[in-house]
Amino acid sequence: MKTFGLWLLVLSTFVSSLHADDGIREQPVHFKPGSEGTTVKGHLTGREDIDYVLGAKRGQRMTVVLHAEHPQLYFNVLPPGREEAIFIGSTSGDRFEGDLPSNGNYRIRVYLMRAAARRDESASYRLDIRIEGAVDTGEPRPGVDFADGLAGGPDYWEVTGLARRDTLNMHASASPNDRVVDELDEGDVVRNLGCKLVQGHRWCRVARPDDNRPKGWVAGRYLRESSYQP
Repeated sequence: MKTFGLWLLVLSTFVSSLHADDGIREQPVHFKPGSEGTTVKGHLTGREDIDYVLGAKRGQRMTVVLHAEHPQLYFNVLPPGREEAIFIGSTSGDRFEGDLPSNGNYRIRVYLMRAAARRDESASYRLDIRIEGAVDTGEPRPGVDFADGLAGGPDYWEVTGLARRDTLNMHASASPNDRVVDELDEGDVVRNLGCKLVQGHRWCRVARPDDNRPKGWVAGRYLRESSYQP
């Protein structure tokens, strides 16, 4: 972990000013030695976007959570060398969690939506940023229970983390906008049929253990490995 912290510090120090002409202010993010995460606080006004820049490697897992009272403050996550975001907060919410696709400097861009920016509104916020996990070498990670014939992960998931009286929608495809084919409750167990990353979010294809209901896709952040045995 010390080696990773040193590498992160060196890489983040050499942040380019590529976006200076676009009115985007860049701020390097540094983790304390031995730490996998940090919290940054900020304030912006109007059209002033801020890029928080930090280095990471392919296969590591990044989690970013935005805390802000302003309803039109969001963040995007941009991969190294590209302007096409892998996460867009205005459509996906205030939390990103995903496996990173490549090595390099990632940018967490904080911004106000256009209407609020035109009114020159201001907003304060806090970002919780975490990067963890081994670098992707193309080999299965030790200690992970890989299901036979699937993309990886345990044989069964358990639904967890839902709000009280809430349910987890199972969609026909890996999109929150597609039709709902089933609803899962807290503690429900489902078979793992494989997961994939979609715009920075992990989606998993699942089925009820008895297969009496339709198969579908659910948000992976509400799943954890289950000890269920058929």
